[in-house]
Amino acid sequence: MAVRKLKGFEQWSHLGFDGKLIFSEPLDIPFVTYSNHVPCYEANAYIHSLMVRKLKSDSIRSFTHNIIHLVHFIEKQPLLSRFSQLTDATFTLFIQSLQAERTPLGELKRNNNSVIRIAETCIKFLQFVQDFHDLSNFIGKDKANSIQIFEKPYKRTQEGYKGFIEGVKVAHTAMPTKDEIKKRHPVSEDDALRVWEFIKTQKNKDKRRRDMALYTSMEQLGARVSELHLIKMSDYEEARRTGMLTLTTLKRKDDNTTRKVPVPHLLLSVIADYIKVRKKVMRKKKVQHDYLFISLKTGHRLSADSWTTYMNLWKKDLGIEGELHPHLWRHAFITDKLKELILTTKEVNDKDDFRKYLLHTETFKMQLQQWTGHKRLSSLDIYIDLAFADINGYTEVYNAVSLKSSVELAKHQIELLEEQIARKELTTTAALVEIKILLEAFQSDIDKSIVSS
Repeated sequence: MAVRKLKGFEQWSHLGFDGKLIFSEPLDIPFVTYSNHVPCYEANAYIHSLMVRKLKSDSIRSFTHNIIHLVHFIEKQPLLSRFSQLTDATFTLFIQSLQAERTPLGELKRNNNSVIRIAETCIKFLQFVQDFHDLSNFIGKDKANSIQIFEKPYKRTQEGYKGFIEGVKVAHTAMPTKDEIKKRHPVSEDDALRVWEFIKTQKNKDKRRRDMALYTSMEQLGARVSELHLIKMSDYEEARRTGMLTLTTLKRKDDNTTRKVPVPHLLLSVIADYIKVRKKVMRKKKVQHDYLFISLKTGHRLSADSWTTYMNLWKKDLGIEGELHPHLWRHAFITDKLKELILTTKEVNDKDDFRKYLLHTETFKMQLQQWTGHKRLSSLDIYIDLAFADINGYTEVYNAVSLKSSVELAKHQIELLEEQIARKELTTTAALVEIKILLEAFQSDIDKSIVSS
C-alpha cells in the first residue's frame, strides 16, 4: 500500500501559559510511502502543511490520493529519482499517462475533469516542494522555470454564500480541456431494485441487516453518503420520539451545520432490527461510541468509502452498466420530493409556474433545507426538469403522495419476510410478530398522512 491511514494522529501546536504542550484535535490522516515502504517525506510534509491550515480530513485524503499518482510516476521513470528533477516535458508525460491509463476491460480509467483535478493538486504540491527545498526556477509562471505554469481566473457559486466566489487557479499547457458537466440523473428504479434484491439475499444475516438499514436510510433520507455515516444512535433515539432525524449538513460554509428530516416509521423499524446486530458486535469487540452504522469486523464507525466500495462491487456482480454510486439515490430522493410537491400544487401548470411558486413559498424553502441541505433554488433546476419529465402524462393529483415511500418500504419488508419463511429462517410465530410490528409502523405513517392532508 502506498497510502496508509494514521488513525487519531495528534500533534502539538504550541506551549500553553503553564508551559505544557497544547495538542491539536486528533485526525485520521494519510501517510505516504514508496512501493518499497520508504516514507515519501515531501508528500508527508505537504500533508502536515494541510493539517496546519486546518483542512478537514476528507479534503486531506482527497489531496493525498491525487498526489500519489505523481509519486508512482517518479518511481516508474528510469531517469527520475526525485520531484525536483521534473521538467515541462516530464510533467507533460505525467498528465498524458493519466489520460491514457485504462481499466482491465479497456475503458479509460478517468475523464478529463479527473485528470485536471489531479494535475492542479500536483502543481500545488510541486510549489510546496519548491519552497520546502528552497529551489530556484523549478516551477512558476516565468519561462526560466523547469515547469512553466500559468494562472486562470474563475468565478463560481457556493452554498451558504451570496453572489460569486472569485479566485485564480494554476494550470499547465498539457492539461486537457474540461468535459461537459454531466446532468445529475437519479438512480433508475430497475437498478435500485436489483441492488435491494442483492442486499436482502446476502448469506451473512448480520451484514444483511446492517446493509438493509443503511440502504433504506440512503433511499429515504436523501443525504450525502458521508452525512449518512455521521448519523448517531442519539439521533435515531430522538427520531423515535419526534419523527425527525438530525443530519449533519456538509458542503456548507455558513452556520447551518445540521438539518432535520422527517422519517417514516418503517425506516425506524428497519434500523431497530439492525440495532440488535450493532449491540452484539460492539459488545463482542469491546468498543464504545455513538455512531449508528458500524463495521461488523471492528465495531468502529463504518466509513463512507466502505459503502461506496460495496456498491462498486455490487455493480460488477450485478452487471449494471453506467454509473452506480450512493449519490444517485440522493438525486432520486430530491426528484421524488419535487414530484410530490408538483402533484399537490394546483396552481402549477408548467416548469416556469413551478419555479415562480418556489420563489414565493417560505414553507417550501424551509422544507428544502430539511430535505437536502441546499440553500440556493438554482441548485434544483436540473431536478425540476427531471421531475416534470417523469410526471409528464399524469392526469390525476394524488392526495396521499406522502405515503409513497411507506408503501414501497412495506412492500419490500413483506417480500423479505416471505423469503425468510421460505428459507426457514423465521418460525410462523416469529413471522407474525414481525408482521405485527410492520403493520403498526405502516398504520402510524397512514395516520400521519391523514393529519397532514
